[in-house]
Amino acid sequence: MTAHWGVDDPAKAEGTEEEKRKAFRRAFSELSARINLLLNLPLAKLDRLALKKKLQEIGESGREVTPR
Repeated sequence: MTAHWGVDDPAKAEGTEEEKRKAFRRAFSELSARINLLLNLPLAKLDRLALKKKLQEIGESGREVTPR
């Protein structure tokens, strides 16, 4: 099973050096939050459909919890 967890490409960030660093920190934070959610899923208790739904939910999360 696969899931796409898109994040803004920090390498394409423009602006000052600090703004570029913030873009990398934001991408890291989003992915880190999603990975932690994935690691905490009760995989043994989820059927394929439920797992796919959870993976989609994780892909939509993270953006609202990362510092901007």
